[in-house]
Amino acid sequence: MAGKLEWLAARPARAVAGVALVGALAACGGGVVDDNGEADHLVCATGCKPSSSLKTNELRAYFAVVGDGSSVQAQAGFSTGSDLRFNVEIDGGDSLRLVTPKGSQGFHIPGGDITTLLGDALITLITGAKPYVSKIDPSSGVTPLRFEFVRGTTTEVSTVELPAPFDILSPASRTTLPITQRTLPIRLSAAEVGSSHYASIDCTDVNGNKGSGSPGLGVVSGSLASDTSGVSYSLDLGKAIDGLSFSSTYPRGAVARCDVKLQVVVQRVGQADPAFASAEVYAKQARSVSIALR
Repeated sequence: MAGKLEWLAARPARAVAGVALVGALAACGGGVVDDNGEADHLVCATGCKPSSSLKTNELRAYFAVVGDGSSVQAQAGFSTGSDLRFNVEIDGGDSLRLVTPKGSQGFHIPGGDITTLLGDALITLITGAKPYVSKIDPSSGVTPLRFEFVRGTTTEVSTVELPAPFDILSPASRTTLPITQRTLPIRLSAAEVGSSHYASIDCTDVNGNKGSGSPGLGVVSGSLASDTSGVSYSLDLGKAIDGLSFSSTYPRGAVARCDVKLQVVVQRVGQADPAFASAEVYAKQARSVSIALR
């Protein structure tokens, strides 16, 4: 392994199965990874493969940038062979850089305390290694970013734009709405409608049966309005609640109460370098609020 921080500027990996589960674990599509210090080595589910032993066109690359309102983080990783999980460790003269409007910076392997590592050990069996990460100073607008995988005199470049940060102006977190409300009006301080909307919903009916789920929410047709300060539209909350599976401990009754955590995501897909066997690159801003229906 090359010099610690220098080669730490070198770490990507992706996995169809890995990305899917990492996304689910990190809030529907990929979120900020717990970054408690730095680890010296990648930990892979079935042993890491050194990047120096692989041709670029044998690597599947995954690059992401995620902002959650409090921090912005770039993530990168590689997989190879029949195992779709993150399973490649950057070594030798290979390196990875992130280029932002403020300059170039490196990546590192996120560390963790004993509790975190115990949890990660189980996750690793399913998703492979953690992605390499790099913290980004947030910008007030759309931010162009460039992932550069460097091998000798060759640089493979993948690009993406991080959407401008935004806030969910309404509903305010911890708002209580009538249980009969079927649509959820929202307002964003963004210039565009959210790319996706997810809700973690826990409900109880009048007889004590419980139902829960994490459905996507559709935008109600014709509800969109925009002005210079943001956009407003409504989400079909009633349909999402109707689709929940309830326990059958007691006779089913009308839904009496629900706790809902709404996440709004604005996402951009980037341009991946074609030199890799396959690659995907995206950037997203995600914001959440919690509401109650009574």
